Amino acid sequence: MERIKLLQELVVKNQSKILFWVFDGIGGLPHPETGKTELETANIPAIDAFARSASCGGLVPHGAGVTPGSGPGHLSLFGYPLDQFDLPRGVLEVLGAEDVFFNGELASDVSIRAGDLAMRGNFATLEKRGDQNVISDRRANKIATAESRRVCQKLSRELSVEGYEIYVYPGKEHRFALLLRGPGLAGGLSDADPQKSGVPPKPVEAESPEAERSASIVNAIIDQATRILSEEPEANTVLLRGIGAAPKIPTLEELYGIRAAAIATYPMYKGIARLVGMDVLEVGSMEHADEVKTLEEAFDDYDFFYLHIKETDGFAHVFDFDGKVGVFESCDPLFKRVTEMGFDVIALTGDHCTPAVLGDHSWHPIPTALWSKTVLGGGVEAFSEREVLRGTLGLRASRDLLPLALAEARRFNKFGA
Repeated sequence: MERIKLLQELVVKNQSKILFWVFDGIGGLPHPETGKTELETANIPAIDAFARSASCGGLVPHGAGVTPGSGPGHLSLFGYPLDQFDLPRGVLEVLGAEDVFFNGELASDVSIRAGDLAMRGNFATLEKRGDQNVISDRRANKIATAESRRVCQKLSRELSVEGYEIYVYPGKEHRFALLLRGPGLAGGLSDADPQKSGVPPKPVEAESPEAERSASIVNAIIDQATRILSEEPEANTVLLRGIGAAPKIPTLEELYGIRAAAIATYPMYKGIARLVGMDVLEVGSMEHADEVKTLEEAFDDYDFFYLHIKETDGFAHVFDFDGKVGVFESCDPLFKRVTEMGFDVIALTGDHCTPAVLGDHSWHPIPTALWSKTVLGGGVEAFSEREVLRGTLGLRASRDLLPLALAEARRFNKFGA
């Protein structure tokens, strides 16, 4: 935080424009048959040309060997030290939800606020065995998503805690999320999920004195939910975990004086952008061309743009190497288009790596290229996982990328005499 305060003191506002083009899960590993990674395989002439004029290297979100999730990966990318700004899993689940019920009705524009208490949930099956109630199925037989949605709406309509608002977010099958809003809430609560069937549910316990009130409220919600759902054949109770309070995060405008906008089509990334104070711009469809069109239309209105491409990560999670390669190739002419728009600084990067051969996030350096008219470039011939590591950017903490971009945009004064 001391470094952030120092940078704040150096901030200068000007008319420069900065773009972060983020391929989710950008980096990969060699295919067992070809020995080439996804980026080495892709035919991306515009991106390769961009890399040759940029400063290239690899980003590390949270220290060597640590595999980041999407939330921490993005927070780090936007310059927030992860040891000082933590997003509990419940907060991430809420950020990633597509819909929310409030008082039994679909609600809109429910942005999570600092101090809100968020949690993940499973619908589960509770049954009487002897003299105690036990969880016979932690996932309520993986009830159908449509059925789970109906139960979420029912909970939203009937749950009530005086002085507090309760939002219920449906997920897939047995999964959901819940957000509690009101005075005096605090994180630091244990899970109510015993993590196995055949045992009684666990009460939530406070891990600090300031969380006692929150623990009491959450336990009351669990008891209410069990009564409300008592006639349900499978989803007759809830198991809550990952309970945490949304932190107070200073916005990018508060920190660096930049008006920031996000262009993203998936809920979690919109939510994270809102959390750091970005305006989330409407995109006409899920098509990448429409994301670029939105960027072009809003170019004059903001200082900083975050454009997010999700599908590279999506294909990698299902081990689809060629699908991920195809996303890079289809975006190559679109990326060339944005390089001709007049940005002063462009960063091509990702929030983490998701190699298709692993099917999940990994700890590898995130391929990154940072361009401006004054950047110290050179050393690379193409944009790929291995080639970028020869570049002048070197290995950097992800949180350093935004300050470097601001410096290249001449948005910092000199430090000292």
